[in-house]
Amino acid sequence: MIAGPEQKDRRPTFRELEALHALIEARKTTSAASKLGVSQPAVSRAIQQLESRLGKVLFRRDGGRLAPTQDGITLYQQSIPIFAALAGLGRSSGAETEATPVRLIAPPTVAHRFLPEIVAAFLRQEPAMRMQIEVGTTSDVIANVADGRFDIGITDGQVNHPALVFEPFRQANAHVMLRADDPLAARAEIHAADFHGRRFIALTRRFLIRATLERLFREAGAEPEIVMEAATSAIAYELARNGVGLTIINPFPVALRRDADMAIRPFTPRATFETCFVMPSAAPPPARARRFMDFLRASQRDDGYTFPIR
Repeated sequence: MIAGPEQKDRRPTFRELEALHALIEARKTTSAASKLGVSQPAVSRAIQQLESRLGKVLFRRDGGRLAPTQDGITLYQQSIPIFAALAGLGRSSGAETEATPVRLIAPPTVAHRFLPEIVAAFLRQEPAMRMQIEVGTTSDVIANVADGRFDIGITDGQVNHPALVFEPFRQANAHVMLRADDPLAARAEIHAADFHGRRFIALTRRFLIRATLERLFREAGAEPEIVMEAATSAIAYELARNGVGLTIINPFPVALRRDADMAIRPFTPRATFETCFVMPSAAPPPARARRFMDFLRASQRDDGYTFPIR
């Protein structure tokens, strides 16, 4: 039996805080339990004990997921430094050198179309530096940076996450990608209504732009014919280049290629993107990671369609 508030120590235990962090980041007790290597009832029990200890409701159920209350978010933010300090204990004071790699995770299109040139130039300038690059979805980027597995991430899908901060380095409006011989390529910009009845390559629903475009098409009375769903902007671009249909994507970084057989036209109404560095909010990125970020920001090329933030 749990003692009443007047009888017990009201300080959270480390296990309870671990459960809180895992549940806020995973939003499901099954996922939180898997992350911690414990059973689902153990996670639920730790949260119940924490709520009883503090006399506060920390989570509410929202459509099958557990959404943190403001009290839950506040406790999460207050306890972030504890986990950051513990993570630091695993590193010796002299371990953060050029031999320690910059750990970076990015979505496929950025990783394949943009980073190789930047990373190669960075390593030519700093040959003693080491890099580790992982490829994942935007959800992977968010989860892995929040968990501390990577120093920085890159994404154009910002979310409201208490463990993360986002630092933009590129801005863009959505553009239509189509073959240069398509009649619509003669226009200065392409409207949502122009997609009515046209073959359309949509991004999968995990992209925020998908819901935005569906709303804009409805408002314009347009019904494109979705013939493909692409998991990356690079795939959507290549499908459009091969004549499958039109697509609408963030032009960064595919526009850096400047393929002569492709046209890139602004889409209206406007739908905007910010490509950002993702970092843990508990502590700044290591100095070696900041050096890479500064280099990328200063070295990124103009493409005529998007706007570098230097």
